[in-house]
Amino acid sequence: MDQRESNIQHSSVTVSFDGRQHRLQYFDRPGPGRTILYVHGLGCSKTDFLDMTRQPQLDSFRLISYDHPGCGGSPYDPEHKLEIDSLVELVHAFVKTMALTDFLLVGGSMGGLIVLLYAQRHPSGIRGLVSVEGNLAPEDCMFSRQTASSDYQSFVDDVYPEIKAALAKRNHVAGFSRHLEGLSRANPHAYHDYSRQTVNYSDNGKLLERFLDLPMPTFFVYGSENRRLSYLPRLRQSDCTVIEIPEADHFLFYDNPGAFATALADITLQISR
Repeated sequence: MDQRESNIQHSSVTVSFDGRQHRLQYFDRPGPGRTILYVHGLGCSKTDFLDMTRQPQLDSFRLISYDHPGCGGSPYDPEHKLEIDSLVELVHAFVKTMALTDFLLVGGSMGGLIVLLYAQRHPSGIRGLVSVEGNLAPEDCMFSRQTASSDYQSFVDDVYPEIKAALAKRNHVAGFSRHLEGLSRANPHAYHDYSRQTVNYSDNGKLLERFLDLPMPTFFVYGSENRRLSYLPRLRQSDCTVIEIPEADHFLFYDNPGAFATALADITLQISR
């Protein structure tokens, strides 16, 4: 174990939301510089950000991420369903419990949707926001649309195996391979429950306009394989900083971790000026 790994704290914290308590597994890698909080996407976990603790570009920053209920090591009760709005308030509860202030907020995929809504509702303390191919339009519902259109049993019997098969066909790409591995730790109930509101927000929530109206500096990071995203020209015409990660697809933190870490380090230094 190198020095970076020995400094990582793996623990859990209990937060309250809507009259219930939720135990969230998290990691916290201390650093003298600004805190970077990462919020993961659908069927993912804090593991998506754990690789960043091995990147020397980020040695000086505090890195922290947690598992949504039903993801990674955080339990999920299917009798008490959660949705995207629930996860937004769990971010808020986590931030308060961990006493995070003046931090860079980063969200990947569905996590990008969550941090966008969180930043709208609870902007205090957020120094900047990074959407890592976060949901901004209907085209961003890669697997959630298949899931949301089916009932739970059909999802488990048919759709979930189809999603895993599609990922397996692309396992030559590091990100898709790692995501497929991660699905083994995802609760199918949580996956199904989170998908419905993800699609609804992406279709009807005017997310791009909301993102562009945020009161803090914004950044959109995407993989070079997805440079045809329809809204990139509009983002580039705005005050948002757009960053392409070369040789990367949707799960770009696995495809090109070094370039992603460099982008985060540059962003964090930029908002500190």
